[in-house]
Order: sequence, then C-alpha cells, then structure tokens
Amino acid sequence: MKKILINFCLTLIILISTNHSTKADLGQGQIQLSDDSAYWFIEYIRGETGKMPAVFYVTTDGSLAYYWYCPYGNCQTGSKTQEITLCESATNKKCELFAKRRTITWKNGINPGRGKESTIKSKWSDEDILAKLTELGFYKNDFSSNETDSQKNKKTKKTSTDNNEIALSDKDIKKLKDLKQLLDDGILTEEEFKKAKNKILKK
Repeated sequence: MKKILINFCLTLIILISTNHSTKADLGQGQIQLSDDSAYWFIEYIRGETGKMPAVFYVTTDGSLAYYWYCPYGNCQTGSKTQEITLCESATNKKCELFAKRRTITWKNGINPGRGKESTIKSKWSDEDILAKLTELGFYKNDFSSNETDSQKNKKTKKTSTDNNEIALSDKDIKKLKDLKQLLDDGILTEEEFKKAKNKILKK
C-alpha cells in the first residue's frame, strides 16, 4: 500500500479562507482505522519541531490518512472544501475530517467529539494512543451487530467464570478486549493478564 504522509505547513497551502468547521462538516458514523492510518495518527499527534498538529483527515473506509502541521502560535484552519479536495486527490477516495489539533472530532456514537474525553496528548505512548482509539470506537473494534449505539449502551453483556454468570458493562468488555490485545502483543505476561482480568470480573 502506498504510504501517504503529507506534513507540510497548513498556512502555506491555504490562505484564502479561515472558516471554522461546523457540526455538519465533521466526520460521522462508524469507522475503523487501518493499522497504517492509526500509526499515521500517532505521528500527527506527536507534531514536529516548531510545528503542531492542525487537521487530520481519513478516507471514509479508514484505510488512508492525510494531514497537516502548522507553526506554533500561528495555527489557523482553512477551507474544509480545499482540504478535502487535496485529500481525495491524493487518496482517490472520499475523505472526511477526523481530528482538529489533538481533538478527535469524528462522531460515532461513542466519541463525544470535544473536551478531555476526545483529546489525545502528545506525551502518551503509542500503546496509550492506540488504546484510546480503541476505547473511542475507532480501532480494532467489531461492529458486526446491527444494533444501534443506544441499544448497545442500554444492554449489559454476560460472561461466565467459575460457572457463575457476571453482568458486564460495555466499558468492561472494552477493558477486557484491551487487556487481551496487550497480552497478544506481548506487553503483558499471562499472569499479569489473569490478575487484571479477574479484577474486572470481580468488580
């Protein structure tokens, strides 16, 4: 897959408009970032010397990303129409805005799209950022069910341990999935995984 990494200064590209994105402009709906897009997002969040993240676009299938940096102290967003045109020209796919600065604005029924809950810190480790993307429903999630987000949030799921059924919230299910991923990646030992898992199950 051709790697698309565009990280030149936003203010050198777009000087015509300083319109701010409206709610209607923001990406919406379920989307899963590919491994490449997720790691490009990490690079975007980190910024560069003397520059900070400006805007991050993804293709609507989550496979590719296109983004800009801008100088610290002079970071203005430009015309979303122009930005999308550049992204779609480079990727040959439909693009939508995923994040402004370090805040994920894409609305998927889980991510509020603003505030602390949607903000990623540049000092976080790669694993922390990927875990946050997973928590917000953008990475390594399975949305094969046809249930609506509101239905999912109202339901509790059950798992069995020692022949007893335990009701788990969606948040607990996500924690278990994150733990399993850390185990699979070799970050946690089997013993550490079991201790953390039991702690969640015995809440």
